[in-house]
Amino acid sequence: MAASMTIRHLPALCALVVLSACDGDSSTKDSGVVSQCTAPVASAGADLTLNLGDAAMLDGTASEWCAQTSDSLTFSWAFVQTPTDSVVDDTSLSDNRTNTAITPVFTPDVEGDYVLSLVVTDDNGESNEDIVVVSVITGDELPIADCGGPYAGVAGTAVSIDGSGSYDPENADLEYSWSLNGPACSALDSSALRNQGGNSPIFVPDCGGTFEVTLVVSDGNQWSDPAICTVEVDGDEGTPIADAGSSGELGACADNPIQLNGWASYDPNGDTLAYQWSIISVPKGSGSSDASFSNANSPDPTFAWDVEGDYVIQLQVTDGANWSAPDIITLSIAGMDDNQAPVANAGADIVVDVTVTCESASYVWSCPDCPEEVVELDGSSTYDADGDAIDYEWTEASGSLDITNAYAAVTTATIPAQAAEYGVANAIEFEVKLEAADCDDVTEDTMIIYYSCEGEK
Repeated sequence: MAASMTIRHLPALCALVVLSACDGDSSTKDSGVVSQCTAPVASAGADLTLNLGDAAMLDGTASEWCAQTSDSLTFSWAFVQTPTDSVVDDTSLSDNRTNTAITPVFTPDVEGDYVLSLVVTDDNGESNEDIVVVSVITGDELPIADCGGPYAGVAGTAVSIDGSGSYDPENADLEYSWSLNGPACSALDSSALRNQGGNSPIFVPDCGGTFEVTLVVSDGNQWSDPAICTVEVDGDEGTPIADAGSSGELGACADNPIQLNGWASYDPNGDTLAYQWSIISVPKGSGSSDASFSNANSPDPTFAWDVEGDYVIQLQVTDGANWSAPDIITLSIAGMDDNQAPVANAGADIVVDVTVTCESASYVWSCPDCPEEVVELDGSSTYDADGDAIDYEWTEASGSLDITNAYAAVTTATIPAQAAEYGVANAIEFEVKLEAADCDDVTEDTMIIYYSCEGEK
């Protein structure tokens, strides 16, 4: 049983109340003094808001009790409600694991609200419970940058960018940082942005093409991820369009290098295009860079990746006068822990019934052999949920079948000729196994070929 903690009052405390109370008069007090108390009052303290991992100190020192009739007070704390995944309970209170402390302490283990009650007891009885709520949060979240767009403009005319959609989840004041990149024809850089520190910078494009504006914001503790917007500026001729292909979630067995395809890019005037691939961001720990493209100026280079995570890649094209807006794709490479094994499917069982005509001489039957039979093995229903390439291998337990191509999804197998016997169905079962493998896992499935050879008249 947990030890009870008490507070003992010195007799001098009686001097703090009117004399009639000390003499035992429990009905009234002179000069407007209220009646002698009949029960203690619990005070669990003010509600708390903490970051996850911080200790919560409860405070019951403001509780009141009837000093004139009792010299002791007992505290009892209890958890009324905890978050779903929490394992905190009454034994978590204080280092000595007691819930009878005046100011017990516990450490929350998950985010959410912890609701506790306090009841105090003296010789006059038990108080009503008082409730305190400890709200636990996970801490500061990244602010969110939003630069709006896309925008359109005309060379020589000011363009205004709107970053007012940026915000901080904790409503902190934001600091803005802008940068500017222009097409090959432009001499502008980030210094061309007026009102650089505000949420609505302005710049004057100096040629036609696509200008790229990047915004990051800070809440005073950390910077947001970058937001990128484009400004299409009219020049002398049509701006080409870049098409980097599709984003994709690729399994851990994704091809390396990955084949890219920018052939869908085009110029409205039919001009010949030049291509420029580049990396915007790579996962933490990756060494991939613009040098990881087999040819960054090819319409269809390959790209070499090295660790799991998101690779953000952009393509821009130019007709010699104007650069396109960047087309951005994200290739997400999963880790081996997330790899899903392929599901092998060897297809349905096959039944092969063969009969041959036998001849009789002097009551003795003579039967020719049942000829070879060719059957199709179909593993085309095998699949990999990650979209990984699948390696196939067919085998037959007895080694009697001749499999045409054991490493194809669909192939054929030849059952050799079998001796026939008049009036007797000689049955054989061939167990065929299909193994399907990606770069990490192998699964298998089996099917049966039920073969029968019988001689008849």
